[in-house]
Amino acid sequence: MRWQWFKKTRANRPWTDLELLAHPNALALFAISITTEVGNVSNTLFWSDRWLHGCTIKSLAPTVFAGIPLRIQKKRTVAEALENGTWLQDIYNCGGLSWHGIREFLRLWDYLLNIALADQEDHHIWKYEASGCYSSKSAYKAYFNGSVTFETWRRLWKTWAHNQQ
Repeated sequence: MRWQWFKKTRANRPWTDLELLAHPNALALFAISITTEVGNVSNTLFWSDRWLHGCTIKSLAPTVFAGIPLRIQKKRTVAEALENGTWLQDIYNCGGLSWHGIREFLRLWDYLLNIALADQEDHHIWKYEASGCYSSKSAYKAYFNGSVTFETWRRLWKTWAHNQQ
């Protein structure tokens, strides 16, 4: 997850365009653990990041999201999508929408009408730290939150036999 954090917060690094392999569970945890405060939205993904009222487009309009090709979901930034209505072209190019999809589209349109972009960089917030910055320790705790602990390890690692010298 550390590389995912670096990919978000240090987008100018040369390795950020590399497709890094990660377990789907780790990617899912990362996706729900980070929220973006919108700035110039140059490194925030339109379709998959949590930037719109703390939600993803996927959660606000799942039917619309389902029609967007994966290559566009992974690359389209908010800045690109809002410029000249490119997000509308993404939806148009995916084909027709059902009635349910049209309802989601209209709700999404209303949300996007009030978006104002700022001149500063996007601010990504890691929700498991008070500082908002990622730490491996907090990620590890979040990953294993709710799991059963095995406290008898203390007995297993302590030997009752005397040292032989």
